[in-house]
Amino acid sequence: MVVGLYINCLNEDYRLSKLLTDALTANVERILEEYNLSGGEVGLILVDDRYIRSLNKQYRDKDAPTDVLSFSFLEPDSADSAGDKEFAVGDIYVSVDRARGQALDAGHSLEREIILLAVHGLLHLLGYDHEEEEEKQLMQNKEREIIERFDF
Repeated sequence: MVVGLYINCLNEDYRLSKLLTDALTANVERILEEYNLSGGEVGLILVDDRYIRSLNKQYRDKDAPTDVLSFSFLEPDSADSAGDKEFAVGDIYVSVDRARGQALDAGHSLEREIILLAVHGLLHLLGYDHEEEEEKQLMQNKEREIIERFDF
């Protein structure tokens, strides 16, 4: 049972293409299956800097916009207990404003940057972190591995 990804674009200045939506959905579903989270739901919410700044201030006490925030709904060690029911994995908020600037700086498309940020956010939902150097290296390696297999 695969439930997958739900995308909500709250940024009025951005129009999500069907090609990107389909690619994100297929790849997130595949990753959830790989982590024994078939049946899990992930929300991807595309917002502007103002919106993500308010979330960052409310939940992280940082009064500044950021590129991506993840909110996991999983209990620790719940990856192997998915079973046959649907459940919420978590939500990923991506600032399209930040993504635009980062895409320009990196010399690639906005769509590619949204994919990178969605993958980064998804890995946070799955328990990856980058506070310590070893964790950071592990997360970056996993990001590269997923992006290389990404169908887009």
